[in-house]
Amino acid sequence: MHALMFIMALFATEPEAAKVPPVDPATVGSWLEVKISGQLDNKPVEGDVLLYTPPGYYVKGAKRYPLVLALHGWDHTPALFREKGNLAALADQYGFVVAIPDTGRTIFETAFYKETRGKWTKAPGAPYVGEVVLPWLREHLRVAQDKAGTAVIGYSTGGRGAVLLAELYPEFAFAGSVSGTFDLMGLDPKTGEYRIHQIIYGKRDKFPERWQKDTNIRPELIAKLNGTSVYAAHGDKDKSVPVLQLEALVIAMAGSVPTLETAITKGGTHDWPVWNEHFTAMFQRFDRVRRH
Repeated sequence: MHALMFIMALFATEPEAAKVPPVDPATVGSWLEVKISGQLDNKPVEGDVLLYTPPGYYVKGAKRYPLVLALHGWDHTPALFREKGNLAALADQYGFVVAIPDTGRTIFETAFYKETRGKWTKAPGAPYVGEVVLPWLREHLRVAQDKAGTAVIGYSTGGRGAVLLAELYPEFAFAGSVSGTFDLMGLDPKTGEYRIHQIIYGKRDKFPERWQKDTNIRPELIAKLNGTSVYAAHGDKDKSVPVLQLEALVIAMAGSVPTLETAITKGGTHDWPVWNEHFTAMFQRFDRVRRH
């Protein structure tokens, strides 16, 4: 029943036409899985997005809401945000809509190659989110249509993706990352983190230009963060993605405008307690940014 009424509201041509579910819409938030579609390089692309709408979303004549795009880790699912994350409570607190695209095993690459193995979908991750997911959300949901009301956050590979999306697309006032990988050229070939990137780019010593093109700390990409507030955090005991990755971003963004805000969790590992801690900080920062 909840899902049916949401869909009726979702595709209303005007916000005022939204139907009110048979519950108090001012006090109840909702999760819903939706199918989306779009065009990328003149080819149709489809995907799945998990949405959370805060209390008040269904009220007739309600305003547009700030939008937070949340990106999960490599080989994780949007459902983990619902099961282990704290985004629903944060969305309720701040009045944000949260959208979590299913991005499977993407590393938020900008292209596939002849050597690419195990494509997670028909489209590379970064353009899929930036050119299919975000436009669909803005067209079909009652969310902000401008940069000031739009944020992208993520954990692990999704943390890398959040910063890379903000570098590639001038659509985000805020980008938040926790446990992210930023320096692809600095990855140890013996690690799993190197191997998941090799699946897309091929071996780094054979195709260094591909790795360099998508590495977050490339000066040309860092320069595009002008106008986006960036928050990046890490656990100092993270064995999956070493804290050195955060240090590489700090060095790359020295002197950037706006400045990078960082945080370290003492004893923090590559897991949900750390990620939820910093999602809380991200929502707080985005709320502050959008009000100024």
